Formats: sequence, C-alpha cells, structure tokens
Amino acid sequence: MYRTYRSPYERPCDCRCPVHHGHLRTDYTDPGCHCLATCASQPMTLLAPQIGGALFLNSHGTLWFVPALEPGHRDWRYATPVDLGHPVDPAADLIAHFLHQTHAELLPLIHRM
Repeated sequence: MYRTYRSPYERPCDCRCPVHHGHLRTDYTDPGCHCLATCASQPMTLLAPQIGGALFLNSHGTLWFVPALEPGHRDWRYATPVDLGHPVDPAADLIAHFLHQTHAELLPLIHRM
C-alpha cells in the first residue's frame, strides 16, 4: 500500500535538488537550492511571467514570491514573503485566498484516484 499525503507539505522534495531532495522543505532561501517551481513541497504555485516569477503558499499559508531564472527554475536565493511594501501586496490577499480555496477544492480528488 502507498501513502497518500493529506497535506502536500508533508511530502518530501522530489526535484532532485542537491539541497532538499528527499527532505521536507521548510526553508526557501537555502544556498545551492535548485528546486523547480512545481516541486511537491509547493503544490499551490501560481506561475506569473507578467511579474517575472511565481507566487506560492508556504507550509504556514503565507504567500511568497520567487523570481524566475529560466523556464521552470526559480532564483530561491531571493524568495521573499509577500508583505507590506512588496509590489504584489495590493493583490496578495486575493491571490492567497484563491490558492487556499483551490487547494481545499482539490483535496477530495486525491482520495478518489
């Protein structure tokens, strides 16, 4: 039998990143990180080329921004939480709400498969 993770944040990193592969991912600014934007440790990721990066919810539900390096890869050294003063701040609450809502709506599907 295989394990179905209720919370995606319980899943180990599966990006083949030399820093995080096989470990839980709680720190996004580790030096040497080569994780992809859509690794199992950040399941609710909004790719936003209009602003040159991606937005995602961390394990505590905080919205973060990470700049793009090349398609599919992010510059994790400069990942930051979206807070007061961040250029995305005016839309942060709405984006975080949609990401939380999408996650909640998708949860029942993982148990049907």
